[in-house]
Amino acid sequence: MSNTDHYTKMELLAFKWLIVLKLLFTILKVCAEQEEGSSAPDAEVQHLTDKPGWDRAWTHAALEPLYNSSLYPDVDVFHARVRFPSALGIANQLRKYHLNSTRVKRGTAVVVVRAGKVYGITFEDFSPAFRIRLDSVVSELQRHQDAGYIKLEDTVFIYNARDVPVCTLGYCLAPLFSHIKDIRNGRPYSDDMLVPLMSYPFEELVEYPQDKKIRQGVMASYMDEAVGSENTCRSLVHRFARQDTAGEYIKVLDSERLMETDKDRNGLKAAHVSGIVAPPPPPDELVRYSLVMSCDYQTANPGLASLLHTNSLVLKGRSAWHEHYYRALENGVHFVEFEPGFAEEEVKDALKPASQEKVRAMVEAAQRFAYKYLSQRSRALFFEKAISEYNKLFGPGYMKATVADLPGDRNIQMRDILALNMYPSSWRQGLA
Repeated sequence: MSNTDHYTKMELLAFKWLIVLKLLFTILKVCAEQEEGSSAPDAEVQHLTDKPGWDRAWTHAALEPLYNSSLYPDVDVFHARVRFPSALGIANQLRKYHLNSTRVKRGTAVVVVRAGKVYGITFEDFSPAFRIRLDSVVSELQRHQDAGYIKLEDTVFIYNARDVPVCTLGYCLAPLFSHIKDIRNGRPYSDDMLVPLMSYPFEELVEYPQDKKIRQGVMASYMDEAVGSENTCRSLVHRFARQDTAGEYIKVLDSERLMETDKDRNGLKAAHVSGIVAPPPPPDELVRYSLVMSCDYQTANPGLASLLHTNSLVLKGRSAWHEHYYRALENGVHFVEFEPGFAEEEVKDALKPASQEKVRAMVEAAQRFAYKYLSQRSRALFFEKAISEYNKLFGPGYMKATVADLPGDRNIQMRDILALNMYPSSWRQGLA
């Protein structure tokens, strides 16, 4: 074979490899574009900020159903006690119980309202993981106060930012504001006063055409996170989602991939590592399914609020954990509660043609509930009412006088709270 033939074959081989590499590059580019496009907003997923004919609960009168089911029962626990709470009780609560437990202490703050300004005070080792919750309470209350939507009374209260309640029955010397408590068969197992989470705002209805929905139940979850023991809701749903079990009916999507930005994803990871329940992903991908499933983590799933805003039926795993609005929700009216071991059967039943009229009614009821009660303004009003009812427990003028005794020429510190007395200097025998 001549040198010319050899070089010709080499050139032909190089040309073939060039074609292969170009083809491979094109395939990879198309795959990348499809991956990017899959996370891009879908024009058919509609976000509705306003719904004509539907009401928002932006007055205390409109929020009475939530007060009757949640706030008043929580406050009545302390009305029933012989001894009134006091500022000394707040100080002793912090000194005896919160300071003696590093875990509790790192999730404990004190919120002070004075002359319309809201302050958050923490111990020096307050966990950064809980900062988003405290900061959101302070900033959202201040924002709504400045806008004239609420009028906060002067007050001092202990705030529990952790995912679990602190006040086991009879434990607390003064009411403690928490986002989570355990209630079993209608009976609370802790005395914490439930107040709204302010850190995960969601107040838009999210809709997708019913005739295009995927006829499955879907749940968002970390793919690499511990799902609990084998009989927990999350563990069982993960197991059902396997193709060889019930994958035809149940699907699990990776929460991290559902987050909209890298910043959101990093926040999700940070929260996951710290032990706090991670921020819920947006429901834009979940709403494409006929059924959206909610399973609690080690505590209540904060993503339930966003799921109730979708036009998909919510299936909620049975759990004792409650947020401030749960007791106003009704199984069979706003959602379907399921035993985790029977998740597949519940999904199948909800997908039956004979069930669709009832499903549509529950979906609308859930959306109306979420639209009415779960906006940030409604949550701020609930907080305002909680503070008012809390202050009444101490007696007329007591909290205003207590706040007046706190330093006014420098930042309030935790040592000032720990130094609170039984009676404020301008308050004696119930007289301000």
